[in-house]
Amino acid sequence: MHLIVLLCFFLNLLDPAEVLNPKRKRFFQKNVEATTPAFANETAGTRCSPAPKLRFQPVFEGPTNDRQKAVVRAFQHAWMGYKKYAWGHDELKPVSKSYENPFELGLTIVDSLDTAVIMGLKTETREAIDWIRDSLDVSPDRSVNLFETTIRVLGGLLSGYHLTGEAILLKKAKILGDNLLFAFTKSKSPIPKSDVNLQSGSAFSPNQGLSSLSEATTLQLEFRDLAILTGNSTYENVAFGASEHIHKIGCKQTGGLCPYFIDDNGNLKSTDITLGARADSYYEYLLKQWLQTKKSIDWLRDDFLESVNSIREILYRSSASSSLKFIGEVQTSGEFYPKMDHLVCFFAGTLVLSHQNGLDTKQGDHLEMAKQLGHVCHKMYENPTGLGPEIAHFNMETSSEEDIYSLDSHSLLRPEAIEAWFYLYRATNDKKYQEWGWSAFEAIEKYAKVETGGYSSIDNVFKIKVKRRSIDTSAG
Repeated sequence: MHLIVLLCFFLNLLDPAEVLNPKRKRFFQKNVEATTPAFANETAGTRCSPAPKLRFQPVFEGPTNDRQKAVVRAFQHAWMGYKKYAWGHDELKPVSKSYENPFELGLTIVDSLDTAVIMGLKTETREAIDWIRDSLDVSPDRSVNLFETTIRVLGGLLSGYHLTGEAILLKKAKILGDNLLFAFTKSKSPIPKSDVNLQSGSAFSPNQGLSSLSEATTLQLEFRDLAILTGNSTYENVAFGASEHIHKIGCKQTGGLCPYFIDDNGNLKSTDITLGARADSYYEYLLKQWLQTKKSIDWLRDDFLESVNSIREILYRSSASSSLKFIGEVQTSGEFYPKMDHLVCFFAGTLVLSHQNGLDTKQGDHLEMAKQLGHVCHKMYENPTGLGPEIAHFNMETSSEEDIYSLDSHSLLRPEAIEAWFYLYRATNDKKYQEWGWSAFEAIEKYAKVETGGYSSIDNVFKIKVKRRSIDTSAG
């Protein structure tokens, strides 16, 4: 299971009035003086975003209610299986009690560190930091996907550093960032190659030279943060260059909704228009980059708002029977296709974040749309197992009473719906979103838990007699 799911469960079970401990000190009760790593500011540039004031790390006191305690136990169960059968490797295969190692970066350890910290798990946090310090080699002779390595390993190291203040995390993040830069420098356009060898620096895009929209434009938060922390503007410049390139070539014919493939010359290729796989986080990062840069880059906001309006006009439809609001796709032929990936549930959370930052074009319209999408994502979970399918198809014909059909019935235990309900609960204080999250958690415990440790993907969410898949982590 992608452990961000457990983090969303855990946070969703907090009362909105509960806040972090106001004491500002390091997680392990070390010297409370904030320090700047020796290598910071070594290559300061003119375009590096201004660094925030140094602050001490918050203290996390762990679970405060029974449901949170259950989620923490689930994390520990997953951690136990990983330690026993896959320690130091990327991912546990809980059914076969083995592992996969496609990155050779201890992916689960790094990716789970911030969750362990926020849950107040000092033993697991120390185990993770010790392994990262002593064993993590961020320069293996291995070609890795730039996007996955950035969001999971670079992002994991940076978030771990922010939460614990452990300098080794930032040191290794810098080395990894330097290795990943070759994906940009080896490209003849501002769009990076999709894969890079972390030792040799060779870079390539294995899918006929094509990169995906989301992979090229979902690197900027992490690279900008690395630039801020080190003072080296190169990280921000190259990553933001990809965003600027997409902005300049534009997607005006479809109202800011972009095709999801980009060729070796940086040109968008004609594809379906979707908020699902290969496109999803492009729209998310428009908003989050605007927020990260202190709302100073107007075109990020404007491109985001244009895309929201076009999504509403072009992709946002209602099912025939119960008028469920969902986001479909437009095929290259121009025909609407009522297919919605589970991934698309992310957009509900993005709309809440937009609402909370005053971007509604009408009174509360982003929040209302988020509520409708949160509702339809919940309806996707209304099946025999209580788990959401990977892809749903919505009925547009009045001759049928059914609203939702499964196009791909397996579940990778993705986090998008849980995250959406977390955002919605925080924005509305409506406890139904907590209950929806809790029901999904109970379903995972019942159908996805592997007793010897870990959680497995499910082959068909519509069959009570579940068939488990070998790998336990989602790609989302």
